[in-house]
Amino acid sequence: MCRGFCSFFGDFPMSANGKTAYICGPLTELPPDVQESVRNLYSRIADAHKQYFDIRAFVPHEHYDPIRHTNFLPEDVDEAERDQVCNKTSVLIVVAIAPSWGGGIEVEMANHSGVPAILFYPKGKKVSRLLRGNPAIKETMEYTIEQIGIWGLMSVIQKLPVA
Repeated sequence: MCRGFCSFFGDFPMSANGKTAYICGPLTELPPDVQESVRNLYSRIADAHKQYFDIRAFVPHEHYDPIRHTNFLPEDVDEAERDQVCNKTSVLIVVAIAPSWGGGIEVEMANHSGVPAILFYPKGKKVSRLLRGNPAIKETMEYTIEQIGIWGLMSVIQKLPVA
């Protein structure tokens, strides 16, 4: 249950069932020169979700970015993102472009809450068997060209029974 921090940023757009997609992936430990392109990838996925489903996906860095929002305590971020994943997410989109400690936690939160997840990663990228084997992962999708992969991802989401 959220102790009030979750409402700090106002209401997030939700679908008719009160939920939206959630995009997770690495950010904190990426080299600074890579972070901006990764933020852009996550935002482009959220924008495509808005175009395709008429509701924008939730992108954590837009609310709790480790560089831009340093004033939030780790407990605040955990509480808010846990509430978002467990209670307000219809499908978790796992962007596996680099190692991430946080992404595995979000996948397990989704698993615990019955939220299906899609693993989305560049062709040839090694992804841990532990992550690929998590029961929340219902689909995996490799891509070669990001933009084509993003639109393919929307098609996969449409076919997936969501929470």
